[in-house]
Amino acid sequence: MIIGHKKQIQRLQALHKRGQIPHSLLFSGPEGTGKKVVANWFLKMINCLKEASCGICDNCRAIEENVHPDVFRVAPQGKEIHLGQVEEMMERISHKGVKARLKGVLIDNAHLMNLQAQNSLLKVLEEPPQDTLIILITEYPRVLLPTITSRTFCFKFSFVPQEEIAESLSDKEAAFLSVGRPGLAIKCKNCSREKERMESRKEEAKKVVEGDISERFSTIKKVIKEERTEEFLSHLLRITKDGMKRSLEEGKCTDSHREVIKEIERTLFLYSKTNINKQLALERIAIKLQTC
Repeated sequence: MIIGHKKQIQRLQALHKRGQIPHSLLFSGPEGTGKKVVANWFLKMINCLKEASCGICDNCRAIEENVHPDVFRVAPQGKEIHLGQVEEMMERISHKGVKARLKGVLIDNAHLMNLQAQNSLLKVLEEPPQDTLIILITEYPRVLLPTITSRTFCFKFSFVPQEEIAESLSDKEAAFLSVGRPGLAIKCKNCSREKERMESRKEEAKKVVEGDISERFSTIKKVIKEERTEEFLSHLLRITKDGMKRSLEEGKCTDSHREVIKEIERTLFLYSKTNINKQLALERIAIKLQTC
């Protein structure tokens, strides 16, 4: 199920209809907004044996179940995507396709490719195979080499409006808790435990925004102890952005909000790439929130 991203869908359909599918696409945007879902849908559409992305033909089902012999997926091993993984992908796409009209490569969390892996991928993009589509999925496109991004056709994905998620799922509460992430909304709708967990994360983020410095620090310690840092930061980011939006509507200065948002996004990135000092990073954000 695709929720939102109508413009991106229309652009992809137009490229397919005109027979102008690029050799490589870059899907960038926040985690959980549907980039991978759209990538899978597009791979099914261009290889569907019946109608566009019918979901029931052999190719569509094999792609959906991650068992298609001509669709290759690359994901981080540990904290990185390594050179050997990209080299293995290159070796596999060098062979003739078995069933697909267009072979597909989906590189998830592409920003986690180390420098050697990125340089290896660049060689492929410089001389792309005619029968292969490479899709890079990332939250942080700026981490990729400029020579990689300049050779891709870019699609930007944003948070999906709460109303659109609620209408698609017929669940306003799940939509609210998802902070613009359809995948998370589906989990909340289907699992009461997940919904309770996200309600807890939302309340913790609210305490850090609205509480005094002592309450902020005690909440941060609890979040770190229970290993919920990433979810907590996502809620904190959404609350801060909502606060900035209200300040703009009231004609107030939003410089402090922008600084906090930048710090949260930086921390989220470092959290995905390195073993940062979580307590120090979150306390720095808590202190900056005092200026909002």
